[in-house]
Amino acid sequence: MRTLLPLATLVLMAGPVACGPSPTPAAPTGGQGEVKAGPPQAASPAFDLSPVAEPADIVGVLRWSSPAATLSSIATCAGLPPALAEAGAQGLSAGVLSELVSPSIDTNQLAAVLALDAPVHLIVALDDSSKRGNPVAAVSLGLTSLERARGALEAGATLTEVKPGMWKIGGKERASSSCFLAASAGSTPARLLCGERDRDVTTLGPYLARTLPTLAPGARDIHGEVRFVPLSTKYGDMAKQQLGGLPILAQSQLSIGQPQFDRALTDATAAVQEEIEALINDANRAVVDLQVDNQSCVNLTAALELRGKSSWLAQTMADGANRAGPAPALYWRVPKDSHGAFFDQGYDPAHYGGILKTLRAMLEGWLEKEKIGKPADRKALADILSLPINQAPGVSAHGYFDAPPAAAKAGKPSPNQVFDSMMGGLVGWNLFGFEEAPDTHIKYLKNVVTAYNTPALRKRLPELDIDLKELPTVKTVQAPKELGTKSLAVEIQITNELPSLDADAEPAPSGKAKPKPKMTVTLHLFLMGEEKTTWIAFGHDKRELLRRLAMVKAGAPDTETLASRPGLEKLKTGKFVSGGFSTLAPITRTLQSVLATMDSPGAAPVVLPPEARRFGEALAKLPHKGEGLMFLTTHDQGGAAPRAELSINVSKPVIEDIGALLAAGLQMAGITKP
Repeated sequence: MRTLLPLATLVLMAGPVACGPSPTPAAPTGGQGEVKAGPPQAASPAFDLSPVAEPADIVGVLRWSSPAATLSSIATCAGLPPALAEAGAQGLSAGVLSELVSPSIDTNQLAAVLALDAPVHLIVALDDSSKRGNPVAAVSLGLTSLERARGALEAGATLTEVKPGMWKIGGKERASSSCFLAASAGSTPARLLCGERDRDVTTLGPYLARTLPTLAPGARDIHGEVRFVPLSTKYGDMAKQQLGGLPILAQSQLSIGQPQFDRALTDATAAVQEEIEALINDANRAVVDLQVDNQSCVNLTAALELRGKSSWLAQTMADGANRAGPAPALYWRVPKDSHGAFFDQGYDPAHYGGILKTLRAMLEGWLEKEKIGKPADRKALADILSLPINQAPGVSAHGYFDAPPAAAKAGKPSPNQVFDSMMGGLVGWNLFGFEEAPDTHIKYLKNVVTAYNTPALRKRLPELDIDLKELPTVKTVQAPKELGTKSLAVEIQITNELPSLDADAEPAPSGKAKPKPKMTVTLHLFLMGEEKTTWIAFGHDKRELLRRLAMVKAGAPDTETLASRPGLEKLKTGKFVSGGFSTLAPITRTLQSVLATMDSPGAAPVVLPPEARRFGEALAKLPHKGEGLMFLTTHDQGGAAPRAELSINVSKPVIEDIGALLAAGLQMAGITKP
């Protein structure tokens, strides 16, 4: 619903009321926070404000308990002054109102009446009376005074009472939505109710104004959910009927006349049809919660809850629940200075075997249809999809190293040196570890390199407008002796022509084309095998990759690994399907690398604007250097009602770095003073 998009942006993480029957109304409680819009005034007792029943077939609900408290907590975490949070809240309120009400209404005056410490609600429900099947949806914003709100509205609109305590707002200019002013129960005496049509508000308005404001506040700042049961009850049988034609539709639109491809296509669409039908039966609801406080700062959880276990997804969730546990031992061997490190508990290969088999058949059939290569070539290409799915735990990590920028080297660097330096800053180092012997991984990587260099494939690429000269060169090379006997080395070389980056270069003599400069970047992939462990490193700097592999090798001291890094205690306990941490460094380091490259003597002749330089300086002065931790973990629950949950925690150091960048940006824009 396009008219509610502004509010959806305002409350991005969403948050509603309780699921199922309405909770017992509680005594109204005001929100907390430093952003306030004045004390509420009591509504007239002449209006009937007794609670009404929850509307039938609610499919979407949202509740933001207190915008003032949330914004103030974020400002505190970020180290920003409360006045900035207050100004931001007021500006945001005026912006949202300008999208809801008529342009003839003074939104700044109306925003001054908004109760930013009162809950914001949004409801979406199915509408049996709609011939087109359109749902009804409405949003409810608290107002501190019924009379002041009427005054602000009547200055630019007419108010028409449609029932006692509810007035239709008719602006002098047409608004993009239909809005009403209503007397309200709870902590505020009035509410602004808006929807796509009048019917949306008149249907949901009484519940939004008289019942929801009296319910006990939620445990989370923002809570949102989508309820699938009403949707499956009303539309499930119809959807299943429509899905019955999916294989026929796929064959008519996607078949290529090659038997192997077309059979695999039929199998794939039949499997998709079966899975969607199973999910229609299994799905219960999707939930998003956001909690902000001054200590742990931002905590976000998103969950999918099922009411059955017939689908492939439900079985996957059950398998994850059976494997859940603390971070595996392999995780604590990852380099200590990683800017991000994650783990998983492994997967059941049989659960993905059918999917990969079908994809291989489709690829092999398409290659035969296009007459690419001989049968052995086609099989080799299709076998790239024979991914080595690991039953045992696996880990990954990435990071960056401090290398002198091209501008710091002696003399004026060549364009290739400039871009080579930037590539090092962009790629960094990447590490993957598996609790499995290396043989399967070595074989797979060799097959990938062989398939990439298949002559029959390369012969046909020009017909697809792919220039072979622009493709990277990929080849296996002699592995460094430090990696041991069970090892593999792959070299990837990228060479491209570049426009001249030298502003002082003289033009070529008339009639002669001046050769374009070349950019050559070499990337390395190393595999190091141990008895029951495989490590793969990928990146730009060969020496740095070998140093990282030496850190994780069996018997290496723990002083250079995550085992000695503080702040990761939460990953040592609990039952996780997967998890880990990241930082802002992948973003901040990339930006710094790009800015340093652009500002180097060998870069393009475009002068960096002062704002870009100041932004680069702000990046270098971040209070925590982009090293604050953001934790991400997943949890699965099996049984009769499977549940999968993703949790994200953004710590205070991360928010403080973001706050420092925001403050620097406001200063550069001239909004605030240094």
